[in-house]
Amino acid sequence: MSTGTVALLVAVVGVAGTLLAPITTAWVSSRSRRQEFELQQRSELAKRHMDDAQANLERRRDTYVALNSGARRYRFQMMEDLYAIRSGADPDPATEVARVEFQDTYAKAQMLVPDDVLRRCQTVRVALAEARKLLTPLAGSAEHDQRKWQEAHASLMEMWEAILAMQHAMRQDLGIPTTEL
Repeated sequence: MSTGTVALLVAVVGVAGTLLAPITTAWVSSRSRRQEFELQQRSELAKRHMDDAQANLERRRDTYVALNSGARRYRFQMMEDLYAIRSGADPDPATEVARVEFQDTYAKAQMLVPDDVLRRCQTVRVALAEARKLLTPLAGSAEHDQRKWQEAHASLMEMWEAILAMQHAMRQDLGIPTTEL
């Protein structure tokens, strides 16, 4: 090759490099920005998922607290009514309020909590309803039926096992260490 040809090739390569350098730089820069944007999007999505999971955990915890306290309050009110009936007094209207509050909380829980916890809550709800069925006729009668009173009392006392099982399932779902029942 002659020096003229070499010089021409060097000039062509130099001009091509000069012309292609901005295009190459823009392409590399664009690619880098696109990768950075994708990384940022993935990071934001992961953060959103973590925030959603945390909010869901907090909603479940709040629901569990309301279910637990509602079941205990309703049971306590029925126990108070049972002793009031035995002494000849009327049931407390607060019992009906506790029943309605528990039912409302249970209805909300049906849309929020996992099935295994909901089954335990359902057991408590049924036990409370059964105890109420035993208690209602006692409140309406003028005579004191000791056998029916004892049956209602036993039902309310046995309910603790269902409430404890519900609490255990709730704690497990929240990731709180529990001991086996």
